[in-house]
Amino acid sequence: MFKMIPLPSFVRSEESRSGWWLWLARLDWQATAVFILPFVLYWLTLAPTIYNLDSAEFTTAVASNGIIRATGYPLYLLVGKVWSWLPLSSDMGYRMNLFSAFLGAITLLQAEYILRRLQVEPWLRLGALGLLATAPYFWAMSLIAEVYTLHTALLAGIILSLLRWADAPTLLRLVLPICLMTLSLGNHMATVLLVPGAVWFVLTSHPASFKNWRVWAAAGTAVLLGLTVFLVLPLRYASQPLFNYAGEYDAAGVFHPVNLMSFSGFWWLITGQSFAGQMFGYQLNEVWPQMAAYGAQLWTAFLAIGIGPGLLGLVVLMRRNWRLGGLLLLIFLANAIFYINYRVIDKDTMYLPTYLIWAIWLGVGYQQLALWLQSQVQPQLSPWLLRGVALGAVLLAVGLNWSLVDRSADWSTREMAETILAEVEPNALVLGWWDTVPAVQYLQLVEGQRPDVQTINRFLIPGAAMEELILSQLDTRPIYINNPSMTLLQQATAVPVGPVYKLERRLEPMP
Repeated sequence: MFKMIPLPSFVRSEESRSGWWLWLARLDWQATAVFILPFVLYWLTLAPTIYNLDSAEFTTAVASNGIIRATGYPLYLLVGKVWSWLPLSSDMGYRMNLFSAFLGAITLLQAEYILRRLQVEPWLRLGALGLLATAPYFWAMSLIAEVYTLHTALLAGIILSLLRWADAPTLLRLVLPICLMTLSLGNHMATVLLVPGAVWFVLTSHPASFKNWRVWAAAGTAVLLGLTVFLVLPLRYASQPLFNYAGEYDAAGVFHPVNLMSFSGFWWLITGQSFAGQMFGYQLNEVWPQMAAYGAQLWTAFLAIGIGPGLLGLVVLMRRNWRLGGLLLLIFLANAIFYINYRVIDKDTMYLPTYLIWAIWLGVGYQQLALWLQSQVQPQLSPWLLRGVALGAVLLAVGLNWSLVDRSADWSTREMAETILAEVEPNALVLGWWDTVPAVQYLQLVEGQRPDVQTINRFLIPGAAMEELILSQLDTRPIYINNPSMTLLQQATAVPVGPVYKLERRLEPMP
């Protein structure tokens, strides 16, 4: 019998070092930089805890296995829950904020691979994607718990998978973009705005393949697989979660959830019926100012310098590859037109899919300018001058936008919610809008603070029912509200208590 003689330690260490060097040599450093640089930027400016409005709602729903308002966002609830199990921080708000940062960096990484396919050189890819990464709203949505960077990450993945399918149209390659698109509906229903462009690309790229019944069977299977994510909603409803924004309170303060086990209730939630009035909610004469506002936002997002090359990239791509050009243009127009006509105050954050498309056009435009400069002006100097301008614009954007978006010292939402719970009396009723109640409910349901306090988001109770509830219980329990109506103030006085007002009945009603 022969015995294995162990290698000397110095030989093993040399082999280990050699293995590391081989791994480092094989590493795609360009792709790594495109992911790491923005992720570090977002981490440095990340909100340290729960943020306000929708962000607090999403964080609370993920942490408590709750239900979000329309459109339900089941995919975000599902993957957000998986992410929340990672041992990243004891603060759930911070963990979910970091999730958005990760997805923002993933969006940029996939856009890097799209631009590689379009033969854009590395420095110009970095310049185009750097302006996307540092655009104020894209940067801001990468710092708080929100659905938008998951939406852009899925959009980039859909475009990339469609390009791979067009290269070699196999059934498996077709299943992936269809499944991704259907899953994406579970994160944001605005995914339907991608359908015209995707259908255009598929039908113009390989129309003959759709004469095969196997293609239709594969596509149908992919849709069914993607739709399974919506089962999250009835399953959570069946568990009767404490946090539920799909329903309504009555005048007795009793919550009546929408029955998500029924088709009508399920359909009402996922189609966003509660926001139907805001869709295409502008008169014709009101649309032009909205278009101008979006144009100004795009101008600011790409620091003006990215507008001309972006338009050039659009034209070049349409001439070079009209199928892909049509895909991107249809996605851009569908999103821009819909949100320009969407009558909500926070729609500026919803244009991020158009930002992603513009960054792709910008990369192509930069490349075309580089080729022109190389052939017409100074072959050696001019391309490097363009690269310097593109990268300099990114550094300028970082400097200009950092103070606008930095949330690293923003504890205001937590402090506000903690102040409310510290100030209100036992067994109190607290009513407020998005800027108060979701954060208070986070402290109650996630961190176990003050379970004796009842909180109601005023979005979930009709105005008349709220006033009846307040007046019926005003003499039996402490009631607090963030901004009382004039009708209430005719029958009650409002005494400031921290960020809210305590209501007390007037002895003599105001005339």
